[in-house]
Amino acid sequence: MRPRILIFCDFYLPGFRSGGGMWMIANLVERFADLYEFFIVARNYDSKADRRPYGTVVTNDWNTVGPAQVFYFGKGSLTVAKAADLVAAVRPNAVYLNSAFSLPVRQFLRARRRDLKQNVPVILAPCGEMSDGALSIKPLKKKIFLTVALASDLYRDVIWKASFDPEAEEIRRVIGSAAEVLVAPDLAPKTILPDFNESWKPEKKSGHARFAFFSRVVPKKNLTYLLECLQEIHEGQIDLDIIGPHEDQQYWSKCRSLIARLPKNISVTIAGSFPNQQDALRRLAESHFFAMPTLNENFGYVFVEALAAGCPLLISDRTVWNDIEEKGVGWRVPLNERDRYIARISQCVAMDDDEYQQMSRGARQYALDWLSRDETEEANEHVLQYALSLSHREAVSV
Repeated sequence: MRPRILIFCDFYLPGFRSGGGMWMIANLVERFADLYEFFIVARNYDSKADRRPYGTVVTNDWNTVGPAQVFYFGKGSLTVAKAADLVAAVRPNAVYLNSAFSLPVRQFLRARRRDLKQNVPVILAPCGEMSDGALSIKPLKKKIFLTVALASDLYRDVIWKASFDPEAEEIRRVIGSAAEVLVAPDLAPKTILPDFNESWKPEKKSGHARFAFFSRVVPKKNLTYLLECLQEIHEGQIDLDIIGPHEDQQYWSKCRSLIARLPKNISVTIAGSFPNQQDALRRLAESHFFAMPTLNENFGYVFVEALAAGCPLLISDRTVWNDIEEKGVGWRVPLNERDRYIARISQCVAMDDDEYQQMSRGARQYALDWLSRDETEEANEHVLQYALSLSHREAVSV
């Protein structure tokens, strides 16, 4: 019998608007379904941008979704007691938490603290939530929660999963040096745009560039920074494609105000969300470059997607992708060096087709090399196996 892994997360398939965290769980299930039984507890809607209940699932009951069983809870129905009941029903060998702050994770941890009397090791992947950039968004609310959580031992005996060594350091800085942290990069799918063709890429004429911003429109992704930089570009023609859901309406209103003030040489298309991820990636491939000056990414699933679409990256220094300049597939610019970010935009505009095609081919190859790495899957399997090896220890409160 395969070991059972119970996952608590905010959102899951058939959703598509909630970002890389959801896809990381979907990829975990895809890659390891032959080794483990997966049970997932998630909300019954797509994202904060779309709270309409799914019409294709049964709410507050288990549904078969691919190789996983998914319990979609309705508004207000996932109480602490219900979280405990779900654990008792599944009888997992390990629990995987995708976030340190989300409601389903909090409800499980509170149930755990109240003593569910099950010997269940717990893995917690904070997905970059412990970084300075992430903690700077709604800082007071997060500071209060963390203070109470640490004082009440909410995270006691948790195995923390960091995507890279820098995130492991962030976790220890916030949670404490004694935190047990294992490192495993987030899982991407085995293939991205397997039918990619270089003919999809538009010709790159010097003096013209197509940029894509492909992400949720929320403060963390820092679209306003990109728009403010574009206001300083008065030469050449720039087309910007904004692909993704407008999750934070107040922030989107600020973005729209900046768009309205852009110079006439800059054109913006608001593409929105695509129900089919392949359609979104195909749209992305029609741009020359991917630009996202994020405040923080612990991994940046979308960066691999952009590279796979043949789009060199123009990103911030708040990421772990520190070899893209060395590999000739993009630029990683410190956010406090705005003039340098603007200069890179101008460099992209001035680039001719020969130079661009070489860079685009390199971006695609970089992504293919990354996706083929065995060590990423091995590192994630090590985290799961380590947790399962602890299932014999004295029960911690669930």
